[in-house]
Amino acid sequence: MNFQLPFLPERASKPRQSGLTMMMDKGLSLKEAENFVSSSGDFCDLVKFGFGTAVISKELEAKISIYKQANLRPYLGGTLFELFIIRGMFDDFRKLVDKYKLDLVEVSDGSMDLNHEEKLKYISILSKQVTVLSEVGSKLLSYRA
Repeated sequence: MNFQLPFLPERASKPRQSGLTMMMDKGLSLKEAENFVSSSGDFCDLVKFGFGTAVISKELEAKISIYKQANLRPYLGGTLFELFIIRGMFDDFRKLVDKYKLDLVEVSDGSMDLNHEEKLKYISILSKQVTVLSEVGSKLLSYRA
């Protein structure tokens, strides 16, 4: 911190167990990821590759490395999980997580209809491999006549 202000809570050192802060990488360039780490990496814990941007992000492996070197935990967001599930490619998703040596993933059903029991099955399987975050809520709208 550059200066003190009253009533700001103490911030635990990394690795934190509570008060975690997540930043969503919505397709940052490699230089933008480096700049984020330089300016704010000390205050952040998790980096989510949101909206399926991991599919098209240039130099994804290098960005993951930058985040990990800064003691951040990068992970694939729930939309990407859904893209794999909707195509029947769950095992390929798990292989992707292993390929990038990630220890965290998000499981969501915000853009697709996924039976709750099936979602729990995916969480159970993935939790043997990595830490699982689960998004709550839906991007789907329901209308009543």
